[in-house]
Amino acid sequence: MRVPRVLRRLWPKTLFGQLLLIMVSGTLLIQLMSSSIWFDVRFAQVLEAPVRLIAARSAPLIAQADCHAGTLHLPNHYRVRCAEALPEVEVDERRGRRRVELLLQQALAYELGRDAQVRLLKVQLTDELGQPIVWRSLFGLRTAQAHLQFAVPLADGHWLTIDGEELQGWSGESAWVLISDYLLRVYALRIVAVLLVCLLAVRLCLRPLRRLADAARGLGSNLEQAPLPLDGPEEVRQAAQAFNAMQQRLIAMVNDKAYFLAAVSHDLRTPLTRMRLRLERLEPGEHKERLRQNIVQMDEMIGQVLDYLRAGEQQNLQQVDLDRLVARQCAELASTEEPLPVQGQVGNIEVDALLMQRCLQNLLVNALRYAKQVSVTLETATTGVFIHIDDRGPGIVAAQLGTITDPFVRGEGSRNQASGGYGLGLSIAQRIATSHGGELLLKNREGGGLRVSVLLPRGQAAP
Repeated sequence: MRVPRVLRRLWPKTLFGQLLLIMVSGTLLIQLMSSSIWFDVRFAQVLEAPVRLIAARSAPLIAQADCHAGTLHLPNHYRVRCAEALPEVEVDERRGRRRVELLLQQALAYELGRDAQVRLLKVQLTDELGQPIVWRSLFGLRTAQAHLQFAVPLADGHWLTIDGEELQGWSGESAWVLISDYLLRVYALRIVAVLLVCLLAVRLCLRPLRRLADAARGLGSNLEQAPLPLDGPEEVRQAAQAFNAMQQRLIAMVNDKAYFLAAVSHDLRTPLTRMRLRLERLEPGEHKERLRQNIVQMDEMIGQVLDYLRAGEQQNLQQVDLDRLVARQCAELASTEEPLPVQGQVGNIEVDALLMQRCLQNLLVNALRYAKQVSVTLETATTGVFIHIDDRGPGIVAAQLGTITDPFVRGEGSRNQASGGYGLGLSIAQRIATSHGGELLLKNREGGGLRVSVLLPRGQAAP
């Protein structure tokens, strides 16, 4: 079943909003379903005062009734007639009607001093024109009158039918005041109570979820963090247990990767070393030089792959003077043609010095290889600490900006002529930035060139 788009837009995004909507809607639905019960009870309550009044005024008529005598003195809005048989009873299966009949029988028995076999023929709330206004009369929007018609058996075998009308009992207050009070107490206060219950329930439910989310975010920076405590409801304990098991599997995978790196470093570079030794025994020539270049390329590729795999690991976080680290790296790579000027200061920050040095080296070498007029700017912003590396070169095609940092992805030929790269330089820099809780941003500059920015979270910066 496809949900309409409008309903999807109205559906709350937060757990509190969803729970509140479900509980408020359910409460209102239950309230409407229970209105039929309330109506039956209210119907009898509204008629209580008129029924007792009609019974009090009808008792003398019943006591003096004689179908063969003259007419009786009748109160206003009352009609009396005699019948040889019980008049036809109006079919009405409402429970309120039964309550009214019992009340009328009890009231007449009290007034007559004896049991009265009363048969209720008709009961209705009407307006001044005699039209039924049952629902509106319950709220008092119009003046209501109780219209009762009932029959009582006489000693001579006849049935005395009495048809009387009395005004509905009322408090005298404004109808709108009473309606406002009803809506306030029945609906508004109930919704407020549901809101408070939802708030309490969501806070209790979200507390373990927030703890689980914090632990999941913490895995990115500290895989060896303490496991989640197994407490709370059964579902929360199961989720914490599954999270702890996942953490242990991740730790095992990282350890396996470390073993794999060690094996690759030893098992691949050892035969390369033997190949170099054997290559030295060959006679000089074109084939020897080509083999030498192939061995160098294989060694560089293995080194870059290993560097990429190690880049996501933080081994030694410490307070580092980032200004000094950047200045030293620029000084090592600067030349007469490219002096690599540095502007701005950010102070100390908690990083892995070796990884950050490798990140800057990759970015600076990449800029020097493909562009000119390279400069570095350090900036402190509300979102974190930036290291901007600007150049005036060919830039990167806009369609490739989102994928250029993927492993083994290289830009177009204008940035890769005779480069000898394998598409891992930017990937390594991005993994190093990500491992520090930051990110690598690339943006083409106006007038040509590229800006590569390393963002480190401000929370890690020292004052």
